[in-house]
Amino acid sequence: MDKHDKKDELFIPEPFSLAVLQRVTFEEFYNEHNLVKEILSSKEWEETWKYFYEFSPAELEIDIKETVDDVNAYDIKRQMVEIIKCANNFSYFAHKYFKIQHPIKGALPFVLYKYQRRVIEQYQDHRFNILSKFRQGGLTTVSVAWAVWRCLFKLDQKILVMSKTDREAITAGEVAKFAMQELPIWLKPQMGKSNEHERQFRETNSILYFYTPEAARGKSITVLIIDEAAFIQNMAVHWKAMYPVISTGGQCCVVSTVNGLGNWYEEMYHEAEAGQNAFNVIELDYWEHPEYNNPKWVDDQRKNLGDKGWQQEILRSFLGSGDTFISSKIIGELDKFTRENEPLRIKFSKWHNDGSDKKGDWEPGALWIWKEPIDGHEYILSADCAEGMGDNGDNSCFQIIDVSTLEQVVEFYSCTVPPHIFAQVIYEVAHYYNTCTVVVENVGQGIAVLSNLQHDLAYEKLYHENKGRTTTFGLKTTSINRPVFLESLQNRLINGALKINSRRLVHELKTFIYSPQRKRAEAQRGKHDDAIMALSFAIFVRDMQMRDIPVGAEIPEEMMKIFKSEVMEEIKKEVMDGSPEDWFMEEEKIEPLIHSENEVLPGVLFKINRRNEKLLKEFGW
Repeated sequence: MDKHDKKDELFIPEPFSLAVLQRVTFEEFYNEHNLVKEILSSKEWEETWKYFYEFSPAELEIDIKETVDDVNAYDIKRQMVEIIKCANNFSYFAHKYFKIQHPIKGALPFVLYKYQRRVIEQYQDHRFNILSKFRQGGLTTVSVAWAVWRCLFKLDQKILVMSKTDREAITAGEVAKFAMQELPIWLKPQMGKSNEHERQFRETNSILYFYTPEAARGKSITVLIIDEAAFIQNMAVHWKAMYPVISTGGQCCVVSTVNGLGNWYEEMYHEAEAGQNAFNVIELDYWEHPEYNNPKWVDDQRKNLGDKGWQQEILRSFLGSGDTFISSKIIGELDKFTRENEPLRIKFSKWHNDGSDKKGDWEPGALWIWKEPIDGHEYILSADCAEGMGDNGDNSCFQIIDVSTLEQVVEFYSCTVPPHIFAQVIYEVAHYYNTCTVVVENVGQGIAVLSNLQHDLAYEKLYHENKGRTTTFGLKTTSINRPVFLESLQNRLINGALKINSRRLVHELKTFIYSPQRKRAEAQRGKHDDAIMALSFAIFVRDMQMRDIPVGAEIPEEMMKIFKSEVMEEIKKEVMDGSPEDWFMEEEKIEPLIHSENEVLPGVLFKINRRNEKLLKEFGW
């Protein structure tokens, strides 16, 4: 049966018996039988459990009542049969021999859910896998179990389980340690070096590592399992270091819940969805877990986690995470559009930021051009300047917008271009775009760029401000006017009046948040806002120009879009909801201003009746 289209609803297959789940746990139901195959003929299996579990043919013969002593007593022939079964069938090995530790019930057989089996099948069919999971779904456990199985039964395995902290790496290692202690005597491997971070399997010449990204550097591995990748700091840097090790035939499995927008995991996941990288996407929904496909559980989780926690931890929603300055819904739409929006021309490969914006088959380049200049159109070029110090510094960025259409037509973005070269690029590109107005932030390196443009290059259309008899070139950013610049950009994005073409800009928007501590919108730590600020300058200056339009002049169509936007319509509907219907249009009987000719003083107005007279009098008018 197909799943629900909406993640926010329970998937309850028919004929699903919720009463069975509420009456007995699967462990209790499982232990009522002697053989696994007996389970399949029960009423409870048909009504409920078959929707969450399944068994391979080999598992059907497992004796549920068999004790540890019984298994240890197998003769040599039976041991060889069992070893072959385990080597050929991971689910059989996990079900019969891999024990997991329950805090109350002790050692339990690891009976895989359907979705866990699906994950392992994908692991075995694809070199690169990326999981989007709900919390507490047992995905780390099943990944560790799979790693132990490979080290036990396959030669020369070098598997690294990478966690965000050392404590979590040790915890993952404890899963393997406990399971190996519970193996029957004849199945336990001969171990070499064995500690909380490393386990060596002598017979297969395999090693299982449990490390953080920093400690994992330099390890030679064949399989990389990244746990909670969305929460690992600087994961993009770690990936660059780890990828060469597995690129020549190795395997990678990324396991994580979501953690907002703009991190390595989110980028890789959405690129995988769009077919832009080698990763195979595995989606897992909470209703596939029998304990979670329950209205009471859902209600409890909503209350305990809150709306954002529910969206992120359970529904796997990237758009329900974070506190971005621009609505995450809008960012999602922009991301979808710009991801495949290849520029018409890409230039200045010399100043390209390595690895930051090269996706798919696009050639490298700092300058992206989506539209060539049009005769008669006015443009604004706005620049945010940096030192050009490389990956550890900010970016020098300029944006060009079409004044009449409010479309982003050009973007330059580089962390390596020196200020004097940046000024020369601005000069040439600004001339190419009809000698457009150039707006440069008048702080830091922007002062040097302005000086180059004004004195060395003599560019004639630099933005300036007049205060009395003083003329100041450039746009100075302060704590007072910075929110005004950003509001200009935010307003246009919310109302859909501004067309964004650059995915580099969208990438910055994903990590541009409102900081409650500093009470301002800013980039997350270690992220950038250069493209955002440059564009906000252009929108602000353009708005200032439009406000100077003379009375009676034709108003550009773009300026009217705000009144037709979805946001404005929602506001209007909210204000008018419940108000007296057309109260301001109600007709009142109007007495003639000129009385009949029989009046005593014709032409003298003793009373003037106005429309809505009673209402106006209430306000003293």
